[in-house]
Amino acid sequence: MSNPTAARELLVVPIGRPTFDLELGASLVGAASTVLESLGADPLGERPIVTDLAELDELIDGLDLTPSIVVVLQTTFSDSSLVGRLAERVPAPMVVWSFPEERSGGRLRLNSLCGANLAAYLLRRRRHRVEFVHVDPSSSHAAGAVQAAIDHSAGDAAVGNGRSASSEDASSPDVGRSLAARLDGRRVGVVGDAPVGFEPCVGDGDELHDLTGIAVDHVALPVLFAEADAVPGAVRSATVARVRSAMDLDDETAAAGLDQSVGLHGGLRTLAERRGWSALATRCWPECMTEYGGAVCTPMAMLTEDGVPGVCEADLYGAVTALILREVAGSDPFVADLVDVDERDDTSVVWHCGVAPVTLADPEVRPVAITHPNRHRALANQFPLRPGRVTVARLSQAGGQLSMVIGGGEILRRPRPFQGTCGVLRWDHRVATVMSTVFGRGLEHHLGLVYGEHRAALESLADAWDLPVIALGGD
Repeated sequence: MSNPTAARELLVVPIGRPTFDLELGASLVGAASTVLESLGADPLGERPIVTDLAELDELIDGLDLTPSIVVVLQTTFSDSSLVGRLAERVPAPMVVWSFPEERSGGRLRLNSLCGANLAAYLLRRRRHRVEFVHVDPSSSHAAGAVQAAIDHSAGDAAVGNGRSASSEDASSPDVGRSLAARLDGRRVGVVGDAPVGFEPCVGDGDELHDLTGIAVDHVALPVLFAEADAVPGAVRSATVARVRSAMDLDDETAAAGLDQSVGLHGGLRTLAERRGWSALATRCWPECMTEYGGAVCTPMAMLTEDGVPGVCEADLYGAVTALILREVAGSDPFVADLVDVDERDDTSVVWHCGVAPVTLADPEVRPVAITHPNRHRALANQFPLRPGRVTVARLSQAGGQLSMVIGGGEILRRPRPFQGTCGVLRWDHRVATVMSTVFGRGLEHHLGLVYGEHRAALESLADAWDLPVIALGGD
C-alpha cells in the first residue's frame, strides 16, 4: 500500500530557544526525523534547530520546493514569532509536534508544550489550518499519531472550532451581578510591555473597561526600577526576614540577586499602593534579571499573599483573571502554564518559574527560595502545590472573541515534577479532552487556578458580562 505522506511535499522545521536544553531537543529531532522518514518524508539530515527569525528566513529563502504541509518540531519552548513567520511565508497547512518530558523534579528542560500552546493561540486567531500532536517520538504510537495529524491538517473538515458549553448548575444571577459590581472600578497595573511573540499577554484596555469597568494603568519598566532603587534599607531588611521565615534560603541563592529582588518587591508594592492597583502584571523577563539583576517571581508571590495578585509576562488578562479568582474565592490565585501531559496517568502539570504564593504550598514540604530556572537570578519560590480541589479559569481573548474559560479538577499529592512552583492536576474530564479544548480553541498559555469549587459563580459572572463560557474538556 502506498504511503499518503509520500505524495505530499513536507517541509520539516525544528524550532527552539537557547535558554532551554537544545542538546536534548536535538536528540528528539533525530528521533522525530526517523518517524517522519518512515511516513515517506525526505530525510531531515543535519538541519539545525531554528532559534531566530533570520535563521528561519534563510531556510525559507533556500527552499527548492513548494511544501504542501509544514511540520514544526517544537523541540523546546519558543514564542510564536517563528510559527507566525512560517505561516506568513509558507501558507500551507501546518502540524506542530511537541514533546513530553520526564517529571524529574529538576529544571523544565524543554517546555515544549507551552511553546505549542502559544502557537495555537496565534494560528487559531489567524484561522490558519493547523493540527497539534504531543507525543514522544520513540513511542510505538508516534507514527500513527503524527500521520493522523498530517492527514487532518490536509483535509477539508474544519478543525478546532469547538462550541461554548456551560454546566447545568449555574448559581443565581445575583451572584454574578454582585461580583461584577465589586470588580467595577478596580485598577490593574501593567509594568512594561508583553514580550514579543506572547500575543496572549497583550490586551485592549478600552475593551476590558467597557466590559468590566476595570481600568488599566500602564507604567514603564524604568519606573519600577527607579522605585526599587528607592526602597529604604529597613524595608529591605523586613522583606528578607519575611522570605527567610517562609522559605529556606541558602547563601549561594542570596548572592545571586537577593537585594535586587527585594528592591523589586518594594518598588511594586509602592506602585500598587500609590496608583491604587488591585492586581498587576509585570514584564518579568528578561530585563528584571538582565538589566536590574533580580527576579520578580518571589516579589509578585508575596504581593499575591498581601491581596494584590501579581502575574508574569505583562499578561493583562491574566492579571484580571487572578483578580476575578481572588474575588470569587477569597483566597490566593496562581496563574500558570500547562507544561506537561501524561495521557497514561491522565494528568497534566501546571507550572510557573516560581510565582505561586507560599500559601499554596503542600504543608508537608518546606518551600525553598531558588534562582530563576533559566536566568539564574534570585528570587523564585519552589514547592509542590498542596493537594485539593481547584477551579481553573481564564478571561480569554482566544479566537478574537472575549469569553470565560472554566474548568476544574484535583491537585494530587505528588513529588514536585519540575523546578519552581507546580502541581500535578487531574482534571474532571480526561486530559486528552481538555487538551483538545486548549489547542482546538487556541486558548491562552496562562490559566488561573484557585482552590475550591467556584465554577457556578464564574458562570454567573460570565452571564452578567454577557460572555460565552468555554468549558475545559466540554468541547
